[in-house]
Amino acid sequence: MILDTDTISYYLRGSEPVKTKMLLHQHELASTTINYAELLFGLKKRDKKRYLPTVELIFEHISVHPFDKHAAAIFSELKARGQRSGTIVADMDLMIASIAIAQGETLITNNLRHFSMVEGLEVESWI
Repeated sequence: MILDTDTISYYLRGSEPVKTKMLLHQHELASTTINYAELLFGLKKRDKKRYLPTVELIFEHISVHPFDKHAAAIFSELKARGQRSGTIVADMDLMIASIAIAQGETLITNNLRHFSMVEGLEVESWI
């Protein structure tokens, strides 16, 4: 189960459904280096540094998958296919989706409408 940036943000803001699910699945959780970068950027942009220790703690206790060669190959195929069909997904989101597909993991996100456009990606919302 790969946690998307928005799911971790809901956790930081105290969402009970997300907190409950994260506790229930604590040994199955993962995220990506892309999500980590998005979270750090968001915290710095909004000057919410008080959440930084919690983000660091989360990422110390879950698996963190990188954007590797396998994910890059999936990304290139999905992006080319999307451009041919007119389905546009932002590059960072497509990178996250590619990592989830490469790892054979479900992406936990509240952005189902957006990520459901990515062929081969399993998505689930905890909100």
